[in-house]
Amino acid sequence: MASAEDREMMEKIGRLAGRINRYKNELAGFAPTPAGRPPHHTGPVDGWRARGFPHRGGHHSARMPVYRNKTLILNGASQQKQSGDQDAGATSDASSSSWVTKNDRHLQLINSNVYKRDAPVRTAAMEQARRQKLALRDKQERAKLISHLNHMVNSGGFGSANQQAAADKYEIAVQGVRFRVAKNGSKLIRVPGENNSAKATPKIAVVGGVRFYRSKNGNLYRHGIVKAQRQSGVVKKVNVPCKQFSMTGSCTQGPRCRYVHDPHKVAICREFLQGGGCQSGEHCDLSHEPIPERTPTCLHFARDSCTKPDCKYAHVKVSPAAPVCRDFGFYGYCEKGASCPDRHVFECPDFSNTGTCKIKGCKLPHRERASVLRRGAGGRDLSSMEEEDKEMADLSSDEDGESIDDDDVDSDEVDEFIGHDEHEGLEFAEQRDFIAL
Repeated sequence: MASAEDREMMEKIGRLAGRINRYKNELAGFAPTPAGRPPHHTGPVDGWRARGFPHRGGHHSARMPVYRNKTLILNGASQQKQSGDQDAGATSDASSSSWVTKNDRHLQLINSNVYKRDAPVRTAAMEQARRQKLALRDKQERAKLISHLNHMVNSGGFGSANQQAAADKYEIAVQGVRFRVAKNGSKLIRVPGENNSAKATPKIAVVGGVRFYRSKNGNLYRHGIVKAQRQSGVVKKVNVPCKQFSMTGSCTQGPRCRYVHDPHKVAICREFLQGGGCQSGEHCDLSHEPIPERTPTCLHFARDSCTKPDCKYAHVKVSPAAPVCRDFGFYGYCEKGASCPDRHVFECPDFSNTGTCKIKGCKLPHRERASVLRRGAGGRDLSSMEEEDKEMADLSSDEDGESIDDDDVDSDEVDEFIGHDEHEGLEFAEQRDFIAL
């Protein structure tokens, strides 16, 4: 005869088995049959009635559809149900494992431990697939462009053929602006000329069904190259201070800026320099350390008339005929400090030293001095000098201020991403000097 402990254990096993069976039925979508109600048998008659056909008496008898609410709860908690005296006082075992829903290609339900274990492999596979897809699109885009150029050369509508030694001498015209084909067609270099200014370059151009984007110096770069360079996230730094960061203490480009962001070599706060205090306090992005490297020269000290014992300006005697320091003027910081032979003033160095400024949108003060104008003219006509400066501005690079728009492509970054391609790959059957589009 079984003991009381054995009977109690058998009852617990029975209750647990009942819960397991009900849970399996819920997963399969079956509802349990209520007690006291005979089971409903499905047959031809029920199917006939379910479609709403009348009986012999002429009355309609249509079955209402049965709605089942399928619920699946697996995230560490099991649902408890009360079903009479059988489940009274029963304890439920909570599931210790959690689940993750994955819906990238198709809906999946994965255990969290398995998901975390396979996450690095899955991420690497997705990145590899993205790179392969990008490389395939770039290859197709390049082939499409080269095919278009070959077709234009071989069409015979542009004069007699001229054999050339190098493929990088091919020129095309895009909306009236002439460009030289380079880097396997990935780059179109603007040909210098009177009608080929940087402003004349279209912001977006289509050549043979391939989109090109304008750079800051007026060149055109293929869409695939620009997209690959931006998605790579690789920015090659140059050992040149960032003008915006040095003068304001912040840069809108952030980590993607290719210039140096040195927080210890920023300009001095004008509010602190003039009034001795700053509303931002220690949260100010500019410097509050009045050292000779970042403070302008005291004009009163140069005339031996400074009476302030706590003067924040640099007490350095510099010749009035000395030029304006370029580092201090453009960056607000000069590493030479008190030993610098040039003047440390808040002025545009180019305009103060030469009388002209080639930087478009320059925000530094432009102060005209009669001595500089007399020395700079030298018997030359000022109007001719201005025309020459405009022409040179068209040939300047990004760093010289020839920035057409802020959202244009950075020429230096894209050139470094493309690299030096010795094999141009433009194998034209009949080579011509000029291709008109």
